[in-house]
Amino acid sequence: MTTENTMRAIALRPGKKPEIIELPVEDPYHEDAIRDVLGGNYGAIELFALSGEISLYLLVNDLAATLGLPPNRRFPSPDDATIIYGAAMFIGAFNGGNEEKQGTITLPQELLEELVRQIDESFIPCRGDERPEPHETIYYEDDDQEKAYRWIEIDRPDVLESPIAAGRVTFYGKEEKHIMEAEGRFFRKTPVYLPGGSLD
Repeated sequence: MTTENTMRAIALRPGKKPEIIELPVEDPYHEDAIRDVLGGNYGAIELFALSGEISLYLLVNDLAATLGLPPNRRFPSPDDATIIYGAAMFIGAFNGGNEEKQGTITLPQELLEELVRQIDESFIPCRGDERPEPHETIYYEDDDQEKAYRWIEIDRPDVLESPIAAGRVTFYGKEEKHIMEAEGRFFRKTPVYLPGGSLD
């Protein structure tokens, strides 16, 4: 049962049925709880509006492919080539329709139960042997589509510059942030050149 200090969302973990979970509403506990479920920092995708100012969002670990998280489920057709890696979360949030309201919001139990049913039916479980496509491991500098890179895992460097914390990851390298530490592993930012549209 939710209280004024908790809210409801839906967790979708690899190999399991979607389930309704409770999250604390106060920060930093709210953000920490979401990152605990997803295994790190996350990105959000707006799925559809539930009302004029509230939408359902899908949250996923934004380093899932780089970290090699296990395949979870496929998006519904016609987007079934897209795979969710690692745990995911479905959560209600204000969508900007009312600029005075921001952040996540708990949804009614009856609606959550219906969403659980629809998610379980529409997002088909993966076999378990799926692997990310090359383009799924590519990132871009500040959404600049011409500056692409991958995070390539390396041994822990002998010398690290001053750390820059960013949620559950730590960057090293001042403005370049060319070394990243995530889940105790180290990665080097490596430029990717895409001549003629090639992603390899």
